Amino acid sequence: MSSGAATRTQRGSRAHTVEHHGAFELARSQIRISQTPDYDPGVITDLQARAMDHGWVDVLLVTDYVRLLASENDPDEAPARHAALLERARASGDIVFEALALGQGATAVMWGDRARLDVDRDLARATVLLRDAPQGHKMLGSAHVECATAYLDRDMWDLALEHTSEAAAQWETDEHDLERMGTLLYNRAEIHLRRLCVLRQSGPAAELVEFGDRARFAAQHVPIEQIPESWRIDVHIFENLVDAIAPPETGLSREMADGEGTDFATYVALARSFVEPDAGEARRFLAEALDAWDRVRYPELYLLALTRDAELESVQLGFETAGLRVARELALRRHEARVAGVEAMASLIREEQMLSEHARLRVEAELDALTGVANRRGLAGHVDALTDRVRGLGRDPEMALVLVDVDHFKGVNDTFGHDVGDEVLVRVANALRTVVRETDLVVRWGGDEFILLLDTDDLPAATRRCRSLARGIRGDHWDDLAPGLSVTVSIGLAVGKISALDDLRDAADRALYRVKAAGRDGVAT
Repeated sequence: MSSGAATRTQRGSRAHTVEHHGAFELARSQIRISQTPDYDPGVITDLQARAMDHGWVDVLLVTDYVRLLASENDPDEAPARHAALLERARASGDIVFEALALGQGATAVMWGDRARLDVDRDLARATVLLRDAPQGHKMLGSAHVECATAYLDRDMWDLALEHTSEAAAQWETDEHDLERMGTLLYNRAEIHLRRLCVLRQSGPAAELVEFGDRARFAAQHVPIEQIPESWRIDVHIFENLVDAIAPPETGLSREMADGEGTDFATYVALARSFVEPDAGEARRFLAEALDAWDRVRYPELYLLALTRDAELESVQLGFETAGLRVARELALRRHEARVAGVEAMASLIREEQMLSEHARLRVEAELDALTGVANRRGLAGHVDALTDRVRGLGRDPEMALVLVDVDHFKGVNDTFGHDVGDEVLVRVANALRTVVRETDLVVRWGGDEFILLLDTDDLPAATRRCRSLARGIRGDHWDDLAPGLSVTVSIGLAVGKISALDDLRDAADRALYRVKAAGRDGVAT
């Protein structure tokens, strides 16, 4: 159990500094440009260095995400970036970022050679995590978008739209996300259109009216002023195709766009094939579209164009052709496969929901209520699990145990009050999270004393991590919490066998005593 596994909510300091907030928003602004020529990796490198120095876990997570997005199409780099984001999210206990990483890893561009069931299970877990996510989290909208993209890659329209709506609900209240909101609603309109095109492959049906109205509504409610000018003609074309496939009950369709030279010129040709009364002329429009279409990028539209061509051929010949019967049968088989896929995903989601509930009940008993890190019971459970694992492997590896004491903490409570003292403990716990990995553990041992259990036997490396931790806590902006407040920590660490945990803790305690005897605010081994 990592500190992240123990913490299933987004916890953090209640008093972010101006510098911290500015760094977070700068990191978040890089998401939008991460896949454009405007992206500067140096900005992210600088932000990560500052975040490490100050213990800003949220900034580190955003920068990890930006780096992942920037490398998304690089098969050599992207998996490592994804693993780094997921590991930090779990180690810090941030369920929104964990869901974001799982959802992003389940998209078609990322899942690579992994077994489909494993990837689907990750997506189901992401969905369950987001149901319990804190609503004020600044990255909640992005997490829903990643899940929506993954569901869209599976042609699971309803689930994709569910996450899209959740993202919209998050972004509509944040002025920093207005531009992304426009993009989101543009994508929502395209999802509705793609679903409508799939339904139409089976031929005219009563349900097309309902789904046509939904698609039309989505296209008409894209905030034109919030999307790039070049996209505005696209929305017009989306609405033209919706009107052609499922004409509005008013009979008043929007005038046909001039799509020549646009990315969606083929959509216009497909729309014309539905409204052109002459079957031969309509097939000419389709021939142009089929020659130009990217079958991989737009399979729903390409298959609909083929189906429509078979329909028009039947009109010309005066009877239903074998080609049209095959098209209808294949459309039915694809629909049945999609229904089965959605049912399988629903089963995975239910399974993950039960597992999550059981884990939540177990973990709550192992958490410190104030800081969200593990308590003594959590440490005992972690050690038991480690002991069982190493016993099964037939070896007894060494680990580093770190004791962290907040210096003069009683004086903080006496001078500034217990509310400030509690906030100091929360901030220190967050700082500890910045130096742990998924296989490590952060524990509040009692009062102002913490334990780090690090999955390493490299004492010099563990010492460097502890010195960085002490430096970051010392340099934090404690004045923002209470004027005149300063906080330092004393750290003692030792490396030894996990089977001799008491001896290991005694060794770390002796090192901690030496730091205190030397005046505190230091690290000793």
